[in-house]
Amino acid sequence: MKLKPRDLKSFIDKDIRYKRAEALLIGQWESLLLSEPWDMPMITRADVSFAKTLSEANVVKTDVDLSTFKGVQKFISHNNSRLSPDVVKLLKEPFL
Repeated sequence: MKLKPRDLKSFIDKDIRYKRAEALLIGQWESLLLSEPWDMPMITRADVSFAKTLSEANVVKTDVDLSTFKGVQKFISHNNSRLSPDVVKLLKEPFL
């Protein structure tokens, strides 16, 4: 899968959008929040969507598997306090 222009720009620039998605994929969300405190400590739909895109394009090495139900359940369990019901629904949607 190729990255769309906006996604490629975020990847090249390593902007905040990329950093959030990368932190989600490599399990460093807490570390990122401590190093760069933001107004949005919760994991958003945009974070999850971009993380999936990066993972599918194989541009970020990750142990987080958002492509399987087991992987999604593990991710939800680990990040439950940072996920809104809307984001949990988005994550589970492909498996319902």
